[in-house]
Amino acid sequence: MADLISGFLHPEFASACDFSTLKRCNGSYVTDDLREREDDLIWSVRYGDRTLVIYLLIEFQSAPDPTMPIRIMSYMALLWQDLIRTGRISSRGSLPGIIPIVLYNGESTWDVPTDISETILMPDPLLKFKPSVPYLVVDELRLSVHHLVEVRNLAASLFGLEQLSGSDDLFLLGERLNAWMRKNPNLDSMRRDFLIFFENTLKTDEDNNLPNPFSGDPMLQERVKRWKAELRAEGEAKGKVEGKVEGKVEERRTLLRRMKGFGMSISEIAEVTGLPEEEIRHLI
Repeated sequence: MADLISGFLHPEFASACDFSTLKRCNGSYVTDDLREREDDLIWSVRYGDRTLVIYLLIEFQSAPDPTMPIRIMSYMALLWQDLIRTGRISSRGSLPGIIPIVLYNGESTWDVPTDISETILMPDPLLKFKPSVPYLVVDELRLSVHHLVEVRNLAASLFGLEQLSGSDDLFLLGERLNAWMRKNPNLDSMRRDFLIFFENTLKTDEDNNLPNPFSGDPMLQERVKRWKAELRAEGEAKGKVEGKVEGKVEERRTLLRRMKGFGMSISEIAEVTGLPEEEIRHLI
């Protein structure tokens, strides 16, 4: 997230952010009529003199969505409502800034308006009532990321991996990225995520014989086995109570998405949690 901010948002803004304050926030809201709404990801960071908190609202998209301007406007309002309802800000005070970002990795060009004002028809005498809510589209497959990859920006490296179609180039970039990450012990868990992403998402059927660059050393290969065992044990400890996942729907969803994000298949999640596969797919 820090590399996404520093590499793809305004440099002046990025340089004034205190990345030590980056924090994952709640992404689930319930409106007044009790209809549940979900965001993909929300982070907060302190900016400038460290009294101003900026919220980054992240949406993941693999296809253009014509309703995105409306969704962004709705999610921003729900976030502000949630901050007031939970007492994190005063209903009489200033609202914190929100930067809405759409991470898009679809094959077709993003052709949806990036500001709700572009979708609203309003006669000239009433233009002051026309809202403007812009959002940033990060088009992962069409960005120029080479210069950021060279300075070891992890977000740019991830986008670079997604852009590559040739097996040799894919492996070489993965090998370089793995070499960088091995020098920083704090990135060990992230290397695991890259390993799983490379194996389960980036490799095509034609790449079956392509070695995974993130498992290129014997120690890491052994750790992969341990990670898988730890993930299964963690899922059982948190999510299995007499064969069923108990608790609120949002708690189930959070757990299931985390397990899926760690590379577990639907059938493996079903085995651990005792939930039917159809229900798991629906919740995720």
